[in-house]
Amino acid sequence: MNCTFHRMTADDLATVLEMNRTFRPDFITREGASGFLADGRNWLWAGVTDGRIIAFAYGYTLDRLDGRRMLYLHEVGVADSYQRQGIGTAMLEAIKTECRAQGFHRIFLITHRCNTAANALYRKCGGEVSCDSDGNDTTYIFFL
Repeated sequence: MNCTFHRMTADDLATVLEMNRTFRPDFITREGASGFLADGRNWLWAGVTDGRIIAFAYGYTLDRLDGRRMLYLHEVGVADSYQRQGIGTAMLEAIKTECRAQGFHRIFLITHRCNTAANALYRKCGGEVSCDSDGNDTTYIFFL
């Protein structure tokens, strides 16, 4: 299977809206996606096969007072029929490569401690568990 990974832009709006069919109804609205994609500080990465998004990650650039930018990933998803095929791993590696190229210091995300698949993916991709992880959530940091 040929899957390409890239950051989506406003020109990709029609394809992005199709994610409602692949992932969950009412996940994306035209107005919300238009605004999100128009803001260069927002990131929507997609794994695309045959013109269809089968994997995604979205998040936000965080500027810091020390000048070391970070990317917060709010959600990562792979369509059910494409899971456990290395697509999530390949997408996260592509995101890390792009962040390094743009001078980001780190990526971080939060997931539920019981989400076994997500926790395994983040560890496999080099995520380190933050020392302040507790309760039901685990925070992963990817140092770039």
